Amino acid sequence: MKTPAVLMGVLLMLAMSVVAFSADLESLAKEGYKVVEETKVVGEFKGCDATTALTFTNGKVFVCSTYAYSFAVFMPDAYLLQNDKKDIKVLINGNAYSGSFVDKGK
Repeated sequence: MKTPAVLMGVLLMLAMSVVAFSADLESLAKEGYKVVEETKVVGEFKGCDATTALTFTNGKVFVCSTYAYSFAVFMPDAYLLQNDKKDIKVLINGNAYSGSFVDKGK
């Protein structure tokens, strides 16, 4: 009867990830950021550094200026945020990354 215990563990992990996402989004909202679009990262996401260009399923390309790595995740949800000063952040797996969007041709 390990199945119920495993299922309970998975549900607990999912619940904790929703709480972490909410807390990060809440703190970003207090800084004036609003979700302007929801999309997904194309392919595998391992984090950001200054040389990382993330392509999203909506066709936008984001170049990171934040350095942070995470566990590899395939096509995670991404929330594009912007404040009144037009500063941009991308929230992926509960982590906020700074950077800017670029034209695909560049």
